[in-house]
Amino acid sequence: MLQNNSNCSTSHFRYPFFTSTYSLILLFGLPLNLVSLWILVRRNGLKKSVPVIYMANLALSDLLFILSLPFRIIYFAKGNWTLGNTLCMIPGTLFAVNLYSSSLFITLISVDRMLAVVYPLRSRPLRTAPVAWGLCATVWVLIAGLSVPTAMNHQENKDEECNVTRCFEKYTTDEWWNGFYILCCVTFFGILVPFGIILGCTVAVVRQLRGCSMTTSSSNSDMSKIKIVKLFLSNLLIYTICFIPFHIAFILFALNKLKLLHGGAFHDIYFNIHTVTMCMASSNSCLDPLIYYFSTKQLQSRGRCDSSTKTGGIGLILSTSLTPQ
Repeated sequence: MLQNNSNCSTSHFRYPFFTSTYSLILLFGLPLNLVSLWILVRRNGLKKSVPVIYMANLALSDLLFILSLPFRIIYFAKGNWTLGNTLCMIPGTLFAVNLYSSSLFITLISVDRMLAVVYPLRSRPLRTAPVAWGLCATVWVLIAGLSVPTAMNHQENKDEECNVTRCFEKYTTDEWWNGFYILCCVTFFGILVPFGIILGCTVAVVRQLRGCSMTTSSSNSDMSKIKIVKLFLSNLLIYTICFIPFHIAFILFALNKLKLLHGGAFHDIYFNIHTVTMCMASSNSCLDPLIYYFSTKQLQSRGRCDSSTKTGGIGLILSTSLTPQ
């Protein structure tokens, strides 16, 4: 039972905010990703289509996180953890698993589409199902390695002041230091580097499409270009809303928590910003279906760059459908 103490009260906005946000993500994210995964697997298959392989793995990552949300909802609704240490570690770990696996799978999708548009012939040996499955397996192995220290740093702990058991909060100083080292590492390799790759892919595709003269009708050409660009913009949108703000806020909050940045007067500000951006990061599982939508639109229009474009005399075929690559 919570004591009559302001530090123990669940009236702080983060408790109802997390409860309502996670409930909405569960409500919308679960059916969206289940339907997306069903469409990807049943209608498109996983044997030949490279984009489908990447997107199916992305949907699986989102589903794993969404299925862990009931544990978070129960905790933030009650303010006391009663489900044991193992079940405390799983949701915290799956949040990190989803965040960084999503980042890497979105990067693979962007690179694959860029290669298909900018280097359609030279990239064929790289854009095969075995290569795609190998890259996906590599991502899961890397994420599995990350999950071990993450899980060990997300154990339940006893809040003696409030006489309750905590999960997802109230970590010790040592746990904060360990978490900070992990955070800095994954922010660079799991967020900043992929974001730079996606941005580079987007610029390369836009430049290619601007120099491409389509042989099909003007309206079909413009529609094809718009759909391709929307796919890349949806990737950048997810990063802009979900990944970047959360990591900036988390690093600032951690520096303040470790007394390396500003003083106690700023603690509440960083804490509240971290709370809001964490919910924004969690929403990526609802935004990822945007990628499935723009990628699986059955656009059959194809175009070809003529010999006057910057690519020389090579005919470049642009296709945004999910035909086997």
